[in-house]
Amino acid sequence: HLLLTERVLAWAERSNGMVRLSSGSGDEGRGSPYVLWNDVKEDPTLRGRCLLTRMKRHSRAIEKLLRSYKNHPTFLRDICRQTLVFRSLKDLTMCLGVIITDENVRTERIKNRMSPAHNPDTTGGYRDVLINLKVVNADAQELGAELTVCEIQLVLEEFALLMTPEGHKNYVLGRNGMGI
Repeated sequence: HLLLTERVLAWAERSNGMVRLSSGSGDEGRGSPYVLWNDVKEDPTLRGRCLLTRMKRHSRAIEKLLRSYKNHPTFLRDICRQTLVFRSLKDLTMCLGVIITDENVRTERIKNRMSPAHNPDTTGGYRDVLINLKVVNADAQELGAELTVCEIQLVLEEFALLMTPEGHKNYVLGRNGMGI
């Protein structure tokens, strides 16, 4: 997970990517919990408030494996995951280009849920670009982690701001109702 996070923050630095910060004093007028990584990286206080995505919980991974993938682990592609948020489609697209040309990773799959061809009903109107990749650099190989498929979500800030704890509860209820 640390190897992926290292890559994600490097991509954010090159493409105006934003990270989520926990709330703190002085945030009252800011509006958005998302801040450019370039504004966070040199500030120890802000870095301490940075909320990066955690690895998928074991219980959820097993549930997903059994419910959705018939106990076939090669379909479980999001145990190790991260999200980057962007103010513009231009920056999101720049990040996509940075990722697919990064020699430290190998892109396995891209799901463009920003495409007009994507049916928004399948994701409750939510849109993003989802990338499955493997970190394949020397550090990953030394740790035996180069075969791990990771997931990166590239999200526009407008969509990221719509994600709330209540919305996530509704998603979980719907997902569980569909057996996925």
